[in-house]
Amino acid sequence: MSQTRDQYAAEVVASIPLCQEHWKLVLHLQHFPTTAPGQFVQVACRDLELNYSQEQDLDWADDQPVQIDHAELSQRLAFLRRPFSLAGRRDSAGGVEIDLIHRVVGMGTDWLSRLKPGQKVQLIGPLGNRHTLPGQKSSDEAVAILVGGGVGIPPMIYLASQLAGRKAVAFCGAVTRNLLPLTITNAAVAPTATSIEPLYNIEEFATFGIPAVISTDDGSYGYQGFVTQALERYLDRYFMDEPARGRAIIYTCGPEVMMKRVAQIAEARRIECQVAVERAMACGMGTCQSCVIRVKKADPAAAPMPGSDWCYRLACTDGPVFLSTDLLW
Repeated sequence: MSQTRDQYAAEVVASIPLCQEHWKLVLHLQHFPTTAPGQFVQVACRDLELNYSQEQDLDWADDQPVQIDHAELSQRLAFLRRPFSLAGRRDSAGGVEIDLIHRVVGMGTDWLSRLKPGQKVQLIGPLGNRHTLPGQKSSDEAVAILVGGGVGIPPMIYLASQLAGRKAVAFCGAVTRNLLPLTITNAAVAPTATSIEPLYNIEEFATFGIPAVISTDDGSYGYQGFVTQALERYLDRYFMDEPARGRAIIYTCGPEVMMKRVAQIAEARRIECQVAVERAMACGMGTCQSCVIRVKKADPAAAPMPGSDWCYRLACTDGPVFLSTDLLW
C-alpha cells in the first residue's frame, strides 16, 4: 500500500452529535496510508460529484442586473477544503475507519453535520508530520501529559489510542459542559470544582487506560477554570523535582492562547512540550503558503532569511507539530 498522500472518496458510516456543537464523523475507506497522531486530512465540505456551474448563455442588458442561477455564485458553498485532525483510526480486513470530530461553526461544518450513512466525502491525506511518542525505559518510562482544548481535543484522543499501556494522563478544557466533545461514563464520580485528580470517567481516554482531568470555564463540570490552571497545579503537585520533570512530555492542541500558556508552563519547568498548531489552510500541501508560522533558527546565517534568527515555516508540511521552544508566538 502506498504511504504517500492521495485523494480518497470515503463513505460515511455515522455522523454522531457529541454535544451542543460538536459532531463525530466516522468514515470508511477501502485503504488509507499509515497514519500517526498529529497528522490531519483536508476535507471537501460539499458534494464534489455535483456540477455546480454548468455553462449557459446570459442575456445581460447594460441597464439591468444580471440574473445568476449558478450555484457557485448564488449559493453559500464551501469552496476550499477544511483541515481536520484525525481523532481515531481502526484497521480491519474490511478496510479502514477514521474518526473526525468537528464543531459546527460555518457552512462547511454544517454540511458535514448533515451527512447521512452511505454518502461520500472526498478528502486528501494523510498530511503533516507527527508527534514523537515517549520512549519506554522500564521504571523510568516517560509520562505523556495530553492537553487539549475545544477542537484541539480530538487529536489527543487519537494520541491516547497510541499510548495504551503506557503512563499518561489527559487534560481537556471547554467553556462549558455542553461544549465538551467527550463521553462522561460515571456521573457518580464527578470531580469537584477544585479537584485535579485524574479519573477514569471519560470513555474516550479510559478505553485506553488513561485517566483524565476535565475543566470548564464556568464550572459546569470538573475543575472550574482554565485547563492550563489545572495543568499547572497538577505539575506542581506531582512533578516537583527535576528528575520527575525530566520524565514528562507534554502534548497540546487547541486555541493558540491556550497552547502558548501550556508552552510557558512547560518551559518554566524544563519539560518537553510538543505543540500541534492550528492555522487556516487552503491546500494542506504547501502550495498556497497560507499557514505560515514563525519559528527560531538554529543558525542565523543559514537560509532561509540569512542574517535573521527566525524564519517562517508552514504548519501543513513542516508541522503541524513543533517543539514549543522553537515557536515564536
